[in-house]
Amino acid sequence: MCRLLRGEGSRVFLLAWLFLTTPGFAEDKYPVAIELVLALDCSASVDNREFQLQIAGLAEAFRDPEVLEAVENLKPFGVAVAVVQWGAPGETRVVVPFIWLENSMQAKAFGFRAGLIQRWIRASATSIAAGIDDSVELVRENEFEGQRKVIDVSGDGKDNSGADLVVSRENARVAGITINGLSIASDDKGLEDYYRQNVIIGSDAFVEPARDFEDFARAIKEKLLRELTPLAS
Repeated sequence: MCRLLRGEGSRVFLLAWLFLTTPGFAEDKYPVAIELVLALDCSASVDNREFQLQIAGLAEAFRDPEVLEAVENLKPFGVAVAVVQWGAPGETRVVVPFIWLENSMQAKAFGFRAGLIQRWIRASATSIAAGIDDSVELVRENEFEGQRKVIDVSGDGKDNSGADLVVSRENARVAGITINGLSIASDDKGLEDYYRQNVIIGSDAFVEPARDFEDFARAIKEKLLRELTPLAS
């Protein structure tokens, strides 16, 4: 594990700052500006080509100069990022565990790693609720403590699993986690409104719509640029 801070004085200052500004701050965790879970749809409505467009778009975003600059601007805290695939209840898979990014070189390396992600599930159900629940647990259990905590849910359909999406969203809100959405309107032109009303929650939560999977790369870049913003901005 890389040292997050340079110098004991800086460490004391950052820990004190997080203790004062972050509810439930745990001293045994590494302070970061943002904890970010990128939750990708792997339900049956997403074919292999569409899944690969998500992976390629994610990798491309972390090579983009504007995204790299946004990561640099988070110094000295940086961002902790993880990637999960979600589908039916019980099928969420962590495909990139939380990793700390402080600079553009690390962000590029993350993009390369993201581009190698394989598909592990093809779920019959679209359980946005399960994806949120499992992502919330991932945020709670990782070794980082972010001043902001964000789950980024990408998907091309409405929740159809019967799980209680209202409860899942509320649990995230109570845990201090913002849920943002990236709606992919390939089959449902009203999906942006559905995400706005039923998926996102929390301070400054937003939906970044993609017209289709070909538009995913643009949408995920724009979404990251909004999410990777220092709190004072």
